[in-house]
Amino acid sequence: MSIARPYPIRCPKCGAEAEVRLYDSINVGEDPQLREDLMANRLNAVTCGACSFQYRVDKPLLYMDPAREFAVWWTPEGAADPAKADDEYRRMQDSLREAPGRPDLKLHLVHERVELVERIFLLEAGLDERLIEYVKYLIFSKNARKVDPRTRRLLFNAQDSDPESLCFVVQDVESRRLEGVLKYDRKMLSDLETMFANNPTQPLAELFPHPYVSARKLMLD
Repeated sequence: MSIARPYPIRCPKCGAEAEVRLYDSINVGEDPQLREDLMANRLNAVTCGACSFQYRVDKPLLYMDPAREFAVWWTPEGAADPAKADDEYRRMQDSLREAPGRPDLKLHLVHERVELVERIFLLEAGLDERLIEYVKYLIFSKNARKVDPRTRRLLFNAQDSDPESLCFVVQDVESRRLEGVLKYDRKMLSDLETMFANNPTQPLAELFPHPYVSARKLMLD
C-alpha cells in the first residue's frame, strides 16, 4: 500500500507555511501512476498557495515493486551521514520482512534521487546492481582523466542501452549537467558475470559489502 501523510512545509521562495500531503512510500503494483509521477518529477511536488512557486520536496521515500520483487529506500541525508542511512536501511529491511502478507522484497539503498531513478531502471532491466557498479568501477579506473569520480558520476541509461551494449551517461556532480555517453559491450558484461561466478573467493558482495552500493564511493574511499 502507498502511504501519504500531511507535513508542515515552508515555501523556499516566499516563506509561507502550509500543510501538504507527501508520500512516505509508493507501491507501483497497486498505484502504477505513482511511478510515472516519480519519473516526471510530479511526486511530492508542491505549488505554494501564496506565491504559486512550484517546487519538489525531497524526503525519505520507499519505492516498492512487488511484481519484480524489489524495493528501494531513498534517504536524501545518506551522503552526509552514511552510518545513519545504513541503520535506517536495516530498520526498513526488518519492517518489510515483518509486514504481514507482504511479498519478500529485496531492499536497496540509495542516497540521491538520480540514484533512485537509475536503480529502478536497472532493476526493471533485470541487471545485478553490484555487477553494474563494478563495470562503472572499471570505467572510472581506465578513464580517470575523462571521468574523474571526484567531479563526475556514471548513470546507467536504460533507454539507450541495446542488446549489444550498455549505455552510461557522464554527469557533472555539481552542475548535474549531462556531458557525454559511454558504451560497454554486453559480451564483456557476460564475461565478468562468468568470472565472478567461477571465482567464489572474490564475490561481488566483498567488493561492495555495504547496503549502499556505489562504484564512485569505492573510488573516492
